[in-house]
Amino acid sequence: MLFFVLEIIYPRIPGALPPQDFLLSTAPEDILSLYAKYLVNLAIWAGGILTLAGLIYGGILYLLSTGKPQRMASAKEQITAAFFGLLILLSSFLILKTLSPQFINLKIPTLKQVQILQKPVILLPETTAINSSIEVEMPFGRIIEKIFETYVSDYPASKTKKTPRVERIKNNTAETQKIADKLLQQSEDLKNYSDNCQCNQTRPCCEISDPGPGCKDNACYSKPGTTSDPCKKVRSSIQKTEDNNKIEINNLTAQQIKTEEEVRSLKEWLERLKRAEKFIKECPLRSLSSLTQFYSKKDYFESQKWTIRETNFWDDVNIVFYTGKSAYTGTYYYQVPTKEIATDFATFYCAVSGAIEQQPSYAAPNLTGEESEEEAEDVLSEKMACSKESPVGEIIDRTKRTTQFLIDKLELLVSKDKELIDAVDKLQVLVSQCSSQRCYSYCYETSEGVCLKRAANASQYPEGPCPRSDIENQIKEVQRIWQEIKDIIEGEKGIVFITDEIIPEILNDLEWNVRKPMKECSSKDWAEQSRSLFNCIQTKGAIKPGGKVISECCRTEFLDNQGNLIQTPYGDCFQECFLEKGQEKHRECVQNCLDEKGQTLNDPELPLCTHELNFYCCP
Repeated sequence: MLFFVLEIIYPRIPGALPPQDFLLSTAPEDILSLYAKYLVNLAIWAGGILTLAGLIYGGILYLLSTGKPQRMASAKEQITAAFFGLLILLSSFLILKTLSPQFINLKIPTLKQVQILQKPVILLPETTAINSSIEVEMPFGRIIEKIFETYVSDYPASKTKKTPRVERIKNNTAETQKIADKLLQQSEDLKNYSDNCQCNQTRPCCEISDPGPGCKDNACYSKPGTTSDPCKKVRSSIQKTEDNNKIEINNLTAQQIKTEEEVRSLKEWLERLKRAEKFIKECPLRSLSSLTQFYSKKDYFESQKWTIRETNFWDDVNIVFYTGKSAYTGTYYYQVPTKEIATDFATFYCAVSGAIEQQPSYAAPNLTGEESEEEAEDVLSEKMACSKESPVGEIIDRTKRTTQFLIDKLELLVSKDKELIDAVDKLQVLVSQCSSQRCYSYCYETSEGVCLKRAANASQYPEGPCPRSDIENQIKEVQRIWQEIKDIIEGEKGIVFITDEIIPEILNDLEWNVRKPMKECSSKDWAEQSRSLFNCIQTKGAIKPGGKVISECCRTEFLDNQGNLIQTPYGDCFQECFLEKGQEKHRECVQNCLDEKGQTLNDPELPLCTHELNFYCCP
């Protein structure tokens, strides 16, 4: 085949060598591409020559077709076809060359050997371990104070004297009681006025059986349809009392709005306290620290040139605040802002992020809880006895229940206020029904002085001019609602009892039983702390103040599989005792309740329960 190819003399064309020039001198791998290139160029030139010939042929036909339209049209088609053929041929060449010269050259590129580079060895620089920690602040003590607002302002720049919430609630409820007293008194006055409405004060028209004065032969000498008012003597008093009722009802409505606003705010802060409790429960045990522990840890981190950052859970709750000074003495302290700064040690921090290589280990020996107190004391040395207790869980629980109880009372008060307003309105409607139409019949149409039509007979209204039995029943309803309002405000477990006796005890216990122990349980060096604050679970098996062993850490409530909040038997005792005055009486009440429930439920571990969020200052 190769010899046959060599014997042919190929025509020479521009842009490509003929095969006889490269077959014997070119490398074997390039022969195919050069041969293909030659054929492509040959085809292009041949096509160009044929197209040009077609144009010439069409032109000659056109010249010879003068006077013959049909042949001229055929010649034009020949010229047009040749022209477009040439255009397509040139366009295809240009397009291929523009896209890639390889389409025209048709040369297979030579493969080059890939050179593999070796990865350089990079030596890591020597580094020093840097620890970091991001701590979230949870000031539960300040939240409790925010619920009751036992201060005026956190900032000395504030010039406005604001009444604390507890005092506002007392003022609002006292004003509500005052208004309710007025409405009761005015309602009773209306009832008494209605008793003074008599039919003998009316002026009857003529009747055969009982002719009235001035009547003669059934003639009616008074004007048709006219009669005297049976309540004429007390009408002005009735009108004045009804006007006063409107005023007091408006005042009571204004008090309702104030009470509803306090309820809304209480619910908001109660929800914050619940979130704070949840945050403390869910913080990992090794990541939770008191404020004093955090300060010690911060000093240690800064001495090691490590990074520690604190952040607020809520921007409007600050643990550093201006204390103020007492404006006057009493159950509650109004405060005038000063420049004295205090810190709330009833605060926890949780390390939520950071890189910490090693933390000090805080762990007391963990007993099974089945040992007797004597056996536990043999295991635990005196150094393992906890010196201070901070009943954080109990204070939070008492505050939650007291706040919810106060909210329930205020909401009930608002509903009773609405009932009282409705009852007073109904009483006024009944009194307005007092009319002479319930008395003697009278003429309301006459002809020449003779009665043609009369009003209903007095026998239809045996009670006289007023619906006395209905008025009597309604005044009893007003009195019943008034008594309920009084019980809600001033009753045995009313609003005044909560504000005057329970809340001050909670705040006192917060200060002395929680904040003070948390402040005093501290160490100067975080890395070498000898005593720190631990919760019930961490100190299980240790001896708490009073000599008892911490053996059972219990919750007051839990979530079931459906997500419903279920109260435990331990929580039932808290519900039964949360209105006890002070920590000691509350704890005594809870313990008695646990002893009884332990026997009833045959649960010997129940009386040993300690709130899981109670904290202890231990080695």
